[in-house]
Amino acid sequence: MRGRVVLGVGGGIAAFRAVELARGLVHAGCEVHPILTCAASKLVTPRTFAVLTGQRAQVSLWRDRESPGIDHTELSRMADLLVICPATANLIAKIAHGVADDALTTYALAHRRAVVLAPSMNTVMWEKAATQEALGLLQSRGAVVVPPVFGLLADGEVGMGKLAPVEEILATCLAHVPKVGPLSGLRVVVTAGPTREPLDAVRVITNRSSGRMGVALALQAQRLGAEVRLLAATGVPVPPGLWVARFESAEELATLLGQHVPWATVVFHAAAVADFRPTQRATGKLDRREGPVTVELEPVPDLALGIASATPRPYVVIFAAEESKNLASRAHAKLMAKGADAVFANPIDEPGLGMEVEANRAEVWTKSGGHWSFAPSPKEQLAREVLLALSGEMLAFA
Repeated sequence: MRGRVVLGVGGGIAAFRAVELARGLVHAGCEVHPILTCAASKLVTPRTFAVLTGQRAQVSLWRDRESPGIDHTELSRMADLLVICPATANLIAKIAHGVADDALTTYALAHRRAVVLAPSMNTVMWEKAATQEALGLLQSRGAVVVPPVFGLLADGEVGMGKLAPVEEILATCLAHVPKVGPLSGLRVVVTAGPTREPLDAVRVITNRSSGRMGVALALQAQRLGAEVRLLAATGVPVPPGLWVARFESAEELATLLGQHVPWATVVFHAAAVADFRPTQRATGKLDRREGPVTVELEPVPDLALGIASATPRPYVVIFAAEESKNLASRAHAKLMAKGADAVFANPIDEPGLGMEVEANRAEVWTKSGGHWSFAPSPKEQLAREVLLALSGEMLAFA
């Protein structure tokens, strides 16, 4: 478990977005306790939050035998974070001035640790001095505000007051939740997905990598307590709650690595980087009516070598996708040639495994002589098993 979060849901039309936030927090490994205002419960049902979080969604201060929940003072001793989404003008004012007249405001008065507020309201209400003064008071006490954005509001007006993107709110929450788990203390960079090298204005040279394995490693590393930065190819789906920067070409990925490898204690270089790229990109669009085209290719710089030679040097895990008959020999050769600490090798010729599918199997060797064989399994499960197997070496290196 990553941490305990109390999710307060205010009675604004943006309450339905809190469902997405709840899902993202749970997906990131948090234990989530929802508390809804009475008005919020008219817009989205408590049962929805209960199903998503596995916890009683509280609306009333009064408990019953069928669903006793946790007392607010007991919960305040356990919780690492209170996030209120949406934080209405009414809630902001009441919490700022210590009003405790329902389950959420009573809990807020008892809460002891970090607070994140995600306001959402009509522009006029947002700009009123009373709202801004109450918000400033809460910020002076340490509350973190994810400000609303300009956009179309529920009443049809356009202006400031729309709830910030859920991904931004989620990232802010996770930054204030303690990272607990066997990988606590590690800073992990993961690369994922294929590079796309431009041939002309519309065509690219790429490969079949889906990026699933890299994303699974990033997600599981975060769930196991590491701080994670994911460098993902354009088009690779990334679940909410993961920090992500995007690349398209090998050159763009090299730039991102230069920025983020110095921060990392561990790098999983799972991206499928093209071995070659066109020497020159054609101007405009190549036209087949003009006849055959000859394309000259040049080698792409070896990004893995650059990672392994960085100063300070992280623990480096590289990836080798090979035919089954050559898996061990080529993985060992790659491990030595790249100067890496471990190699994750998987077959490309076994049905249902590898690229573009949801399952994989792997052999992992380390420079120190370690070796693990992992049976075919869904990529998220495999990622977790690999991370736990390597955890001792990674923590010792860090």
